Amino acid sequence: MPAETLSRLRDEARRLRGGLLILLALPLLPTLLLALIQGSGRQITGLLLGLLLLATAIRTLRRSLKRRHGRRAAVMVGVATALLAVMVAGVPVPGGIGFGLIAGFGARLLYVRPKEEEAEEEAARAEPPPPEAAAPPPPDLLEVPRARLAGLAAADARLRPAVAALRDLLAELALRPAQLHEARRFLNLQLDGLERIDTRLRAGAEPPESLPLLVEDMARGSLQMRDRLRAAETEALEIQVKVLADRLRQEGYAS
Repeated sequence: MPAETLSRLRDEARRLRGGLLILLALPLLPTLLLALIQGSGRQITGLLLGLLLLATAIRTLRRSLKRRHGRRAAVMVGVATALLAVMVAGVPVPGGIGFGLIAGFGARLLYVRPKEEEAEEEAARAEPPPPEAAAPPPPDLLEVPRARLAGLAAADARLRPAVAALRDLLAELALRPAQLHEARRFLNLQLDGLERIDTRLRAGAEPPESLPLLVEDMARGSLQMRDRLRAAETEALEIQVKVLADRLRQEGYAS
């Protein structure tokens, strides 16, 4: 059972403790009223002392569920019962003491917790809470394109300008991974093309005359994409600076 649920159940049990004593004390109120009408000082004193002890016992029980509070409340119940028996009901002192012992023993059985149960609860409370699991690191969105680009490190020398420019673009995206969605299609197109061309060249295919021009266009496209990302970042910074400057002037902190 979760610790929060156990704590909530303990709180509810603590609030309900002593409910039986309240029910037992309710008949004493009309008896007190009758004693006040009759003017019996002995009964009034006994009733007031008994009610005070019972109220204190209830308050002690609701303070906590510990054994010492249960024992203290049981003693109060026994003394209150003895006083009520002797001073209100007119029971002889030995009989009143007997009633008190019986009531105190019953309250002890009802409210004093076993040592083992309290020891287990204390041990559970003393145990340090389990460490919270560390949040998993965010996924590396560039892991796949970076691995594919690493596979092109040993590509045909004629492809190196396009590979180098693509490496610069990935370095720029590493600084701004939020902009990857803008370059994802371009990256896939470049990587797919370079990998297929390199595979054909390794298989002994003769490169067409248009290959150098294609590689140059691919390199230029990667650098243009890199510059476009930088320009967008610069523009965003300029907007932030302007907004902050306007806010400072509106608040009277700048001229």
